[in-house]
Amino acid sequence: MKLRWKRDAANHKKASNQDERVHVLRQLTNESMVISDQLAAAVEEVNQSIGSLGSIADRSSLREGDLRASSQLAAERIEQAFSVLQEVTSSAEEISASAVRLDGASKTTGDIAREVEQSLEATDGVMQELNAQTLSMERNIQHLQEQTSNIEEINAFIQEIVEQTSLLALNASIEAAHAGEYGRGFSIVAQEIKKLAEQSNEAVKRSSAMVRQIEAGVVEVVRSVELEKAAVERGALEMNRTQARMERIVAQIRQVDDLAAISSEASLRQSDHMARATLLLSEAVESVQDTMHSVDGTLELTRQQRQQIGKLDRVRDDLNRSSGALSAAIQRVGLNRDYDGEVDTSATRAKLTRLAADSALAELGEAEHERRLTAMLRAEAEIEAVWSNRSDGSFVFSLPAAGLLNAKGRIWWKKAMEGVSYQSEPYISAITKQPCVTVAVPIRGQDGAVVGVMGADIAIHPEGN
Repeated sequence: MKLRWKRDAANHKKASNQDERVHVLRQLTNESMVISDQLAAAVEEVNQSIGSLGSIADRSSLREGDLRASSQLAAERIEQAFSVLQEVTSSAEEISASAVRLDGASKTTGDIAREVEQSLEATDGVMQELNAQTLSMERNIQHLQEQTSNIEEINAFIQEIVEQTSLLALNASIEAAHAGEYGRGFSIVAQEIKKLAEQSNEAVKRSSAMVRQIEAGVVEVVRSVELEKAAVERGALEMNRTQARMERIVAQIRQVDDLAAISSEASLRQSDHMARATLLLSEAVESVQDTMHSVDGTLELTRQQRQQIGKLDRVRDDLNRSSGALSAAIQRVGLNRDYDGEVDTSATRAKLTRLAADSALAELGEAEHERRLTAMLRAEAEIEAVWSNRSDGSFVFSLPAAGLLNAKGRIWWKKAMEGVSYQSEPYISAITKQPCVTVAVPIRGQDGAVVGVMGADIAIHPEGN
């Protein structure tokens, strides 16, 4: 009896140890399956990253090629602009020199014009003085005409006296002849008086002729003076007009002088600006050349990046093979288990469907997803994990924290992204590392397109546990 009890105790202990080993082996299998799934998800994430890096490298290479071509074209255009600017600078220097010469010539012309203006003013003064002298001469000639008229009157008076004297001398001669011997002396006196009268008459005639000649000369002088006066007046008037024109010319010359000074100053500023622009263009050419060197360096780095992407491709392939080998090895262990009955997920699916239909969650905001999914997890005892994904498989939110980097390799994610509410077959959860089924529903945007996935894990238990 005692021996039988010992044998039963030994058998019980052996069975207990075997159950413990099976439990440990199952735990190891679960861990291995989770690791295999995590490795597969990591490979998928690496694959996406490699694809993104390759696409980025391609776009970067294309953009950098375009940038290099644009930089080359910009350098050529800047060099052309630099050449044109140098020509413009040379022209600006010539214009500046011409402006300086024009300024000097304008100042010289202005000085000459002012001298001419002063000469015209002096000439105008002389013309005014000449006009005054002409007026004075006219007055003197008028006075001479008056004196000549007086001389005519005096000559006429003397002529009359001479005629009377001649008549008296004739009468005296007649009376002396009547007196005979007594009148002889008186006759001689009468004859002498007659001679004097005749001489006076001749002198008066000559004087009258001279006065007439003087009067004729005075008339000619008066005519000449009048002509001279008219010419002086015309000259003075023309001088005034010329002076007015000269004043306008001087004013215009002053404006030209001011404009020439402004032009000279502007030309100097332009030359300074052109010099600075030339310097800036030279610096721009150097900057573009530096940019081209940098682009060449970036292209070389892009080439090296593509080499590293190629290495990542090989690493991904190795990881993929290792993950497949690990999954196959786990399957060969042969620890297939049966689970207790059917799992009713209809209530959870309905709640997830209603929640996913909320337009606030379609924006895939982390805070809103955290608030709503956390409340659902706390309210439903049968749910052991909740989560949501974007259209690239990355997690918006997961509680507990997601055991995978990316859900893109999971069948439930693929089905939900196709617009189907899906329930998975039992599998090992990457979060709890225990058997579960997953319910996943699509999240749709305002246009009805699927923008993400929302799901929950429901724990199941193997038969006999």
